[in-house]
Amino acid sequence: MWTTQQILSFSPDAAIAQRGQELATIRKWRNLQGNENIIWGECKSSGAFYYLVAINVKGPSFRCNCPSKKPCKHTIGLMLLAANNSDAVLVSSDYPEWVNEWLNNSTSVKSEEVSSEEKEVIQHEREVAKQKNRNKRLHQMEVGLEDMEIWLTDTIRQGLASTERQGFDFWHDISSRMVDAKLGGLGKKIEAMQLFQGGNINWVDKMLSQMTNLYLVAKGFKNLEKLPILLQQELLSVAGINIKKDEVLEQDGMLDEWMVMGQTEGVEDRLNFRRVWLKGQKTKKDALILDYVFGEGGFPNHFPTGSIIKGVLCFYPSSYPLRAIVRLPFGIVTESQPFNGFSGFKSFTLAYSKALLANPWLLDFPVCFENVKPIKKKNKLFILDKNNQQLEVLIQNQDDWKLLAMSGGYPIKIFGEWTGDVFIPLSAESEGRLVAF
Repeated sequence: MWTTQQILSFSPDAAIAQRGQELATIRKWRNLQGNENIIWGECKSSGAFYYLVAINVKGPSFRCNCPSKKPCKHTIGLMLLAANNSDAVLVSSDYPEWVNEWLNNSTSVKSEEVSSEEKEVIQHEREVAKQKNRNKRLHQMEVGLEDMEIWLTDTIRQGLASTERQGFDFWHDISSRMVDAKLGGLGKKIEAMQLFQGGNINWVDKMLSQMTNLYLVAKGFKNLEKLPILLQQELLSVAGINIKKDEVLEQDGMLDEWMVMGQTEGVEDRLNFRRVWLKGQKTKKDALILDYVFGEGGFPNHFPTGSIIKGVLCFYPSSYPLRAIVRLPFGIVTESQPFNGFSGFKSFTLAYSKALLANPWLLDFPVCFENVKPIKKKNKLFILDKNNQQLEVLIQNQDDWKLLAMSGGYPIKIFGEWTGDVFIPLSAESEGRLVAF
C-alpha cells in the first residue's frame, strides 16, 4: 500500500489533493470493500447520488463515474482511507457488477457510459455545491477582510513605531484569523511584516507600503461587483480564489517562440513550487509558468534558462495577464536569441506604472535591464543605469559576487523580478547567452 505522500503525488493538482483528504473519512462512504488487488466503495455526493469508485492497486489505475479528471478527489479520498484506516475496508473477492465490467474492459468506465439522467443529476449537484461553497467562502473572506481593515487602521492610528514593541503574538494572531477566513496568502504577508524591522532603516516605508496594499484589497473586496470583470478576477486571485487549469486551457492560446528568461524554485505551504518567466519573441509578451508538486515528485516539464519554447500559451484571465499554462505538446529550440531590455530606469518605471494602473494588486513584475552596472555599497548590492540612477538588488547564496564577476566592472544585461521596492536577478547575459542564478 502507498504512503500518504505517494497518494497525494498522484493528484493532478493541489485543490484535488485537498478535497481528497476531506473525503478520507468513513462517514462519506458505504460498501467499502477490497482485497490485495482491488479496492472499491461508494462515495456520497452533496445530494442523494453516490459515486462508484474503484482502484486497481497493481497499477494503480482508477475508476469513478464522476465527470472530473482522474484521479479525482473521490479516488484520492478512497486511497487515503484505505491506506490509513484499513479496518474500514471489508475484505472481499466478490466484485459488484460495475467493478467486474471495469475489470473486463481493462479500463476505467468513462463519463460517457453514465446514463444521461445520472449525468444531469451529477452536473446539477456539482453546480449547486460549487455555488454554495463559493458563496460560503466569499462570506468568510468578507468577514476576514473587515477584521483586517480594522486591524490596519488601528495600527496606523497608534503609529508604526508602536509595532517595534510588539511581540510575535501581535502579528501571529491577526495572521491566524486571516487563515481561518480562507485568506492564508494575506495572513503570510501580515506575519512577514515584522521582518521589515530587523535593522532596516527603511522599514517604516516598506511596512506602510505593504499595509496600503492590504487596505486596497479590503476596500476593493467591498466593491467587488462594481469592478470590471477582469479586475474582479484579479482581486479574487489575490485573495486566494483561482481558476482551474482545465478552464484556462479551454481558452484561445497565443502561439509564439518563448524564450526562457529565468526561474526560481522554493517551498510554500509544504508544496514545492517553480516560477518560470518566458518572453515571446514575436509578441514581446511576458508570461509566468507557476507549477506546484507534492513531496519528492518532479516538475512536469523542463525549461532550461536561455532556451526557446515553441508552442501555445493559455493565459489566466486578468486585467494584466502574466500567469499562463503551456499547452501540450511543445518543442524546445536550444539556440539562444538576442533580447532587449530597458536601458534606463525612467522608462522602466513608466512601464511599471502602466502595469499597476491595469492591475493595482500586481505582485511581481518581470523586467530586463541592459547596459546596467552592478556595484556594492556597504554590503548592499545595487545596479546603476546609464544616468547613474540606482536600484537595490536582492540576491542570495553569495551570487552577488558571481554577478559582479560576470560584469567585471562593465555594463551587462540582467533579467529578474521587480517586487515594488527591490530587484531580484534571475539571470544575466554572459558571452552571448543567458546564465541562471
